[in-house]
Amino acid sequence: MKNRFLFSALALFAGVFLFQACCDDCDNGPCYCSEKGIILGEDPRDCFCCGGWFIEIDGDTLRAMNLPQEFAATLNSSEYPLPVYLEWTTVDMPCLGDEIEVPCIRNQE
Repeated sequence: MKNRFLFSALALFAGVFLFQACCDDCDNGPCYCSEKGIILGEDPRDCFCCGGWFIEIDGDTLRAMNLPQEFAATLNSSEYPLPVYLEWTTVDMPCLGDEIEVPCIRNQE
């Protein structure tokens, strides 16, 4: 019985340690925005489906029409290209085919 308790405590400790090791780049919170990307700049085109930000992810250049407001307010065009961590999904009904939704984004530091 004592060995089972020690084994369970050790397994719990190891699980917590591994979880923390995977998330050591998170700032005092849960892991989020873990995929690497680079904001290349704003889309300067003037058309119905244009606008937003060009973001390179895994060698593909995609476009986010909107970024979370608290992040977008901190952007400065002199910082492009800007390495970021983000979470993204494809848009259900894209206009040009390169649009993504970015619910979570943060600077790489």
